[in-house]
Amino acid sequence: MGRPAKPLLSRSSTVAASIEIIDTEGMDAFSMPRVAKQLNVQTSSLYHHFADRRELMTEVAKELMTGATVPEYAPGTDWVEWFVELSLNYRDAILRHPNAALVLVQFLPRDILTRTYEMCARILEDGGVPPHLHVVILDGLEKLALATTLSDLRRGPVDSTEVFPNVDEHRHPTLARALEANQWSSRDLFVVTIRGFLGGVMGSAPAPVSNDSRLDPVGP
Repeated sequence: MGRPAKPLLSRSSTVAASIEIIDTEGMDAFSMPRVAKQLNVQTSSLYHHFADRRELMTEVAKELMTGATVPEYAPGTDWVEWFVELSLNYRDAILRHPNAALVLVQFLPRDILTRTYEMCARILEDGGVPPHLHVVILDGLEKLALATTLSDLRRGPVDSTEVFPNVDEHRHPTLARALEANQWSSRDLFVVTIRGFLGGVMGSAPAPVSNDSRLDPVGP
């Protein structure tokens, strides 16, 4: 039996075509009919593999996250620097597909990262971090890394030292002097931000907020 003239439609080929469209044409160009045209199939054929656009976008978000390499870890490794490297890998995975960054915000199911979070919690435990700080660190790093990277993409070009554009030295003299003194790129600032967050959490080491303290924040 001869091979088909074109590859059979699959979930993986559909996801790959979706990412290619988003990368080259932007999110505004993305649609199920556009993906079908890219694959040279009828739009109805896509619905044999995906219930709707949301399911396809969820798979796109998962695929994008496969590019975020989890660093190797050995007992005794500096856990702070391990998390800095992990956060940088997460940032780089987003920057490889800048047009698709918002897909992660809207469609990435958090449970896809549960195994990674389990590994992260074990590393925190191995590093002597109190258990009540684990969720603070894991939740905070995810939000901080994503928000910071999206901010960098909005400013562009990525890794430029021009952090705040359109600053006038006469109207904003203090800020202008600060920018002139800054030698750090966006990537450098990202690393400093991650380290600062981790250092701040560990330095303050807050206790869990009790129900009573939420109700009476001022105290007696």
